[in-house]
This record gives sequence, structure tokens and C-alpha cells, in this order.
Amino acid sequence: MVSMSSDLTHELCIEIGRTVRASAPDGWQEVDILRCQLGTFGITAITYRMADGSQQIRDGKDLGDLFHQLKVAEYRPSEGTWFVCRLGYSLRGKSYDSMMETFSMESPFSQDYTAMMPPAFGMELPFAQDIEVPAWAYVEELTMFPRRLDLTPSWMCAAWPEGVPLPEGDSTLTSPVDSEPGSAWPPLGTMVARTAGRDEDPETIVFGMAEHEDGTGNALIFMMSTEEPDEQEIGLGMDTYCIVREDQAGTTYGGVTHCGIGSGRLTFHFTSEAAKELNVEPVVRIDLQIDDDSIVLLRSSLREILLSGRRDQHPLGMHL
Repeated sequence: MVSMSSDLTHELCIEIGRTVRASAPDGWQEVDILRCQLGTFGITAITYRMADGSQQIRDGKDLGDLFHQLKVAEYRPSEGTWFVCRLGYSLRGKSYDSMMETFSMESPFSQDYTAMMPPAFGMELPFAQDIEVPAWAYVEELTMFPRRLDLTPSWMCAAWPEGVPLPEGDSTLTSPVDSEPGSAWPPLGTMVARTAGRDEDPETIVFGMAEHEDGTGNALIFMMSTEEPDEQEIGLGMDTYCIVREDQAGTTYGGVTHCGIGSGRLTFHFTSEAAKELNVEPVVRIDLQIDDDSIVLLRSSLREILLSGRRDQHPLGMHL
């Protein structure tokens, strides 16, 4: 079990609570959320307790990205992150209850595990029966969140796909089970930025960082349009900022949920969809080896670009 203490974790829990409150049925008093997740494969159940003592249970598909960010935020090197997360909110209270499990004797997707749950989560859950977890989810879990073998549950080892070696300690797997044809592997998780620059014209503002001073190597380029989007751009979801990798190794529109600078390191948190499109890890850490003037330019440019376009793609947290 792990405590939820970081500022990012708190922000995400508040946002999850705000989301379930916004869609709550009339007459609700309390709500409990249960999330079981391996890699990016997960199932969520939302249980609303009503004023008349009844319950309404819903499938929380819309919370997948927020819980994935919470899983990333709670990762501890060599120890892994949670498989099960429970959150509780009340109609009148401003605080919330939370619990996470990073290790369990039974798979959270098994009927045996469900039987150990509190009565509030009962047998009406959408995963009250054994759920068939795809093999890639086990590989994805230890690829994204490496943990020591002695901290890897026996049920995970038993379901591990044949022919794929279990990673040890902080090591990661050398290839994904279901990577897209032609995609680069592994996805970008860390890099050093030795140069940064900005360019703009009447229609576009561009800011980029690159690994080498000549602009080569790993790079992230952020772009925004200064013009109002047309109907086609809105329909395609292009009415927000754009991020591009070097040599067009990946492109996404929007998708940054948090970003911040601390101790000379710039950190980005991405939605799972954006991370896949950009071919990066859900969290990208960039060590900044650039001068003070470039740091000032970085801060102002990222604030301007990431807050452009439609509001639902703006970061939930920005500490620049």
C-alpha cells in the first residue's frame, strides 16, 4: 500500500472527484470509485450511495486517462505503482478518502479478489466475474513501471507471456508486445536539452528543444496557431497546440496534463493517447543544460503555447 502525498497526486484526485460530482445522479450523498489497472488496461466502477439508502453503480470509462496519470504519479522506482485504487467523496465534504494497493496475493481482476471487497462494491460490479486480461497488459505494466522481482506478485508471473523475459529491478523490456509497425522503440522517456529556440510568423508560434546544440538528436517541438481555427480543424481536433517529435517520429494535438520545472529538470505528463501518438512515455523528463536566457524563453513560450486553443486540452497543472 502507498500513501498519496504528492501535489500532483492531490490535483488528480481533486479532478477525479470533480468529474464524478458533475455526472452524479440527483439525490446522491456519497460516491466510491474503484479502479483496477495493469499497464493501460483497466476497469472502473463508480458507486453512488443515495439519500434513500439505495445505490447506483456506473462504469467509469471516462476516468481512464486521469487514473493512468495517477498511476504514473505514484510510481516508485524498483517498487512499482498501484494495481488497485479506491477513492471516496461525499456531497458536502471537501476532502476525500483514498487507498492504493501496490501488491496483492490475488489478481484485482479475479473473482477471488472481488470477494474480498467491502460490501459497497458487492457483486454488481462490472468485473464481479473473472476478467480476461490481455497478455500485453502484463508486459506493459512492467515496461512502464519496472519493479523488483520480489515485489512482482505471483499471479502476474504466472500469467506472464511465454518467450518474454521478466525485467529485473529498474530494467525495462527491449520490445513491446503490440507495438505499431514501423514505430520507434523504446518510446522517449528522458532526454537532455542542450539547445532551445523560438520562431514565429504572423500565423504560427514555434518553440523547440533538442538534444544536441546543432538541433539534432531527440527533440520536442511545440506549435500554436495565432489564427482562429476553421470548421475542419475543429472537427479533426486540431484546434489546440501541436507537439512534434524529431523527424516526425510522433505528432499529437493537445494531451499535456501537467508540466513543471524543478532542480534543472522539465517534466511533462501526457494522456495515454497523446503519449502513444507522440511515441513517448506517459511522463517525459528533460534535463535542461541551457543558459538562463533560454530558460526564461522556455517558461514564457510553454505558458503561451500550452494555454492556446480549446480549454479542455490545457494542462491541469503548470509550474513553470
